[in-house]
Amino acid sequence: MSTMRAVGASIGAGTCVASVLQGLQSLLAIGLTLLALTAAAAAQADGQPVSFAGKQIRLFIGYSPTGFGYDTYGRLLARYLGKHLSGNPSVVPLNKPGAGSLNLANYIYNVAPKDGTEIAIVGRGVAMDPLLAGSASSSLFDATRFNWLGSMNNEVSGFYIRQPGPAATLQDILGGKALEVGATGAGGDQQVFTAALNSLLGTKLKSIGGYPGTNEILLAVERGELDGIVGYSWGVARSGNKDLLESGKLKVVLQLALAKHKELPDVPLVGELVSNGDDKKVLELIFSRQSMGRPLLAPPGLDAGVVRALRQGFADAMSDPELIAESERTGLEINFVSGSDVQALVARLYQNPPTVVARAQAIAATK
Repeated sequence: MSTMRAVGASIGAGTCVASVLQGLQSLLAIGLTLLALTAAAAAQADGQPVSFAGKQIRLFIGYSPTGFGYDTYGRLLARYLGKHLSGNPSVVPLNKPGAGSLNLANYIYNVAPKDGTEIAIVGRGVAMDPLLAGSASSSLFDATRFNWLGSMNNEVSGFYIRQPGPAATLQDILGGKALEVGATGAGGDQQVFTAALNSLLGTKLKSIGGYPGTNEILLAVERGELDGIVGYSWGVARSGNKDLLESGKLKVVLQLALAKHKELPDVPLVGELVSNGDDKKVLELIFSRQSMGRPLLAPPGLDAGVVRALRQGFADAMSDPELIAESERTGLEINFVSGSDVQALVARLYQNPPTVVARAQAIAATK
């Protein structure tokens, strides 16, 4: 009997061990299967392009449909973007002006669907507004969390003076000649850039605000009511004001950007006139918006595949021969900046030391 019990116990123990081993093998098999399925799903997601078939993409433009600028660029892009996205969706341009396109940026960040069907062209200064305006900013977003898709050009703005006028050269202006220059209002390129020149270069420029737009400022310059304009795009001026430039009645004396325009090799760049290290950092923070002249963005929280698809479609549209030919006919300057480059620029700007940010904010707040 004792022998039988011993044998039984041995068999029972063996059976228990076998069951445990069998259970572990089953769990391992299930785990490997789930791992394989997950890997396969990830591989399929990475390998299968996102399709916008049957969808409509709304491309918002943060300015009114007037003038020669953001609206013109946005509508040009809308005509070609769908052609370069998988599924060839229709792309509809819609104007949503207000607060220098900050209202649109707030909408895209907080309200727009997170599926890539609503994207926007906003003002080049939007990304820096929370940084430069601080608590006075009406922004309701974290600029580093937008999905920046790229920019249609790398903008170079200029400081233009009328001729004849109080100053004939940049040396006159750097020497302290007082000039009145136009601006659309506080926080805009004209006002901020004017304040930056006064602070960094010691110029004596008085910003006269309240003009509805750049066209109205230029009319006032042409009539002699203003002495010039600070922060007017060279890409627009060379077409929209070609006659005034060729006649010498309008003269560009300084480039406002981080790099020179190839068409203006003999016109000084603002950075060439600044030598102090901290001054250079402040200058980069203020004028970096030029490096993303006509930026296209999408909401935060998009699937990575959708972001890749939108960025690639945008890049492909910018190299479309038909788009390039149309831009040349209409005088629009195309100089594409990739989404990853814009994303990296925005991230870098928000890593500036507090002292640099505080000084840039003080300049931007100057009336």
